[in-house]
Amino acid sequence: MAQTKQPIEYRLLVQPTYDETLKKAGTLFLLETSKQFTNFSYAIDVKDDVEGNNVVWTLHGLRAPSMNMPSTGAAQFRKVYFGLPKSVSFTLVKKGKNKAVTDLKFARSAYTSGRSVSAFLKIYTDERSFEENRAGDVVIAELKPDLHREPPKKKQPPQTKRRT
Repeated sequence: MAQTKQPIEYRLLVQPTYDETLKKAGTLFLLETSKQFTNFSYAIDVKDDVEGNNVVWTLHGLRAPSMNMPSTGAAQFRKVYFGLPKSVSFTLVKKGKNKAVTDLKFARSAYTSGRSVSAFLKIYTDERSFEENRAGDVVIAELKPDLHREPPKKKQPPQTKRRT
């Protein structure tokens, strides 16, 4: 039986960043869905856990962010870590206990990623390729047909039999 290619569900950008307020260098992790939402934008609900050389993100679904103006696009989760070791194991756990595991190595200006074990996650280590490849990774929502229902039929009054 032929295997079907599993679509990319999530895109992860991992890159060095600098926080001007804290005056500290850190590592930006930006996770976004490959699905583009046309009516609202959502935030990805993630529980993150850092223990030693392991960074584990557990996905808990999507939630509507609190904002005044609605917007569209991919759902995102962004986190900056400070003081990570030079090599970490990153695990993304989604519903049904499906996991994507990869090894990340951090140098001063360049980050590298090992191959992801799962096909549902695509990892980028520089923002330029992350942006350039967005169109190829995106899943555009199908337009649902506009259904018009026929008006309900008029009910005929029940016919009663006349007794003679």
